[in-house]
Amino acid sequence: MMKTSLSKIMLCLMGIFIVVFSQLTLPKLFEFQFGGRFLCVLIAVCLCLLVMNVKQKNALARNAFLMIAILGTAISLIKPVQYSLDEDSHLIHTIGLSDSLVFKYSKEDLADYKLVYRHDGIRNQAHFKGTDYWLTVKHKPTKVKGKTIGFDNPAFLPGAIGWNLGRLVSKKVFVSYYLGRIVNVLAYALLVFIAIKLSLVYKSTLYFMGTLPSAVYIISGFHYDYLYYGASLILIALLTNILAEKKKITQFNALAFQGLCLLFAFAKFPFILIGSLILVLPKRYYETTKTRWGASVMFVIMMVISLIYTGIIKVMPMAGSLTGTSPGLLYFIKHPLPIIRTLINIPHVIIDNFIGHPLQYVSHQSSLLIALNMIIFIVVLFICSTQWRYKLPLWFQIYTGALFLGIASLMIFAITGDPRVYHEGDILIGGVQGRYYYFMITMVPVFLGYWITSKFDILPFTEREEGQFQTVLQYIVVYLNIFTIAVGLYTQI
Repeated sequence: MMKTSLSKIMLCLMGIFIVVFSQLTLPKLFEFQFGGRFLCVLIAVCLCLLVMNVKQKNALARNAFLMIAILGTAISLIKPVQYSLDEDSHLIHTIGLSDSLVFKYSKEDLADYKLVYRHDGIRNQAHFKGTDYWLTVKHKPTKVKGKTIGFDNPAFLPGAIGWNLGRLVSKKVFVSYYLGRIVNVLAYALLVFIAIKLSLVYKSTLYFMGTLPSAVYIISGFHYDYLYYGASLILIALLTNILAEKKKITQFNALAFQGLCLLFAFAKFPFILIGSLILVLPKRYYETTKTRWGASVMFVIMMVISLIYTGIIKVMPMAGSLTGTSPGLLYFIKHPLPIIRTLINIPHVIIDNFIGHPLQYVSHQSSLLIALNMIIFIVVLFICSTQWRYKLPLWFQIYTGALFLGIASLMIFAITGDPRVYHEGDILIGGVQGRYYYFMITMVPVFLGYWITSKFDILPFTEREEGQFQTVLQYIVVYLNIFTIAVGLYTQI
């Protein structure tokens, strides 16, 4: 007992050391900061390291949940208002959902969003109102009227729940704001927990991808990527169980698979096509021939519902979400090079934009943090690849590669309708971020694993070795997240 307590104290001291001295990795003067944000980080770091038990067998899912919940909550509280990517637009949808529930209306006056905007240090610098305003401003009622123009996005439900909880306990806007962020974090932590629990052969990869600093940081705000990441992890858990032939495709897990793909209609729409992956598997993966037909029908139903939701199949007048329009499919058939260049740029965007730079809107960059994120990502993903020893059907590999290329092209094409990032004649399509390829990245060990292990005759871990690897992995990930939070503490101001 004494030895365990001493070990926990040492872990906490290491965490505190990283928080205090991470400033030395920044090109700025060193100064001690003992404000409320600093104290919040210290409490979260110590609590996280005290409650996690990385040496306990079968605690991977629990530890992932605790780490994301605790450190994510700390990020939610210390990250300045609207400092997440796209958090401004996602907050609008969150407040809209919290007020009008199912439908969007032509005239929605979101007074609370306007109150938050006054404290937005990025987008409203000219008329920014400071901390005194932020801590005292009170809710104003939203005015909703006019005709129905579409559906509210249920992906923002956790944030909306947190926002309304804040309204119940306080009249202050900041209470709703931070509760919305925190509930978003808890929703993501739960999805990661479920994914790791469901997985029979892919736990380490799911843990690593679910707890990446770049993932944890972005979901600690009003952002629907918590759903994209979480649904991706659960889908991959189900898919790898099937590919490893640990589970047959039954009517139930086919329904679960298509139901999860439906969630992509609310976040990263092109990924609904992932539902077709199980349809191209040979019959040995299915419980019965009837099951294959049932899975096909479920896929069609899921596609129809998704197309209705997005307005591609119109059941009511729908308003577009963009202020501009794409040059059109015909334009890119005649001029495909912008999309081709953007596709070629994918590896760089993933490594540099998504992995290497987990923080946005910072005053300084930490070169050490960037390098560590990149190196750890490549090494861990390689090790995880060496533990996948299941040969995939050739047709499945070809189809999946083509599908991923098609989905990437669709996402790139979709963003050409956003005038903020693309204008007709540009040689490259901007605004395409590495996080868009999260599903593909997480699947890398599945496609490289068998080739690596057979080519270099690498043996799989024994049960003991796997436990040791997961212990080391958890230590690396938790301290990498602490380092990221500490750098954010000193640079997002």
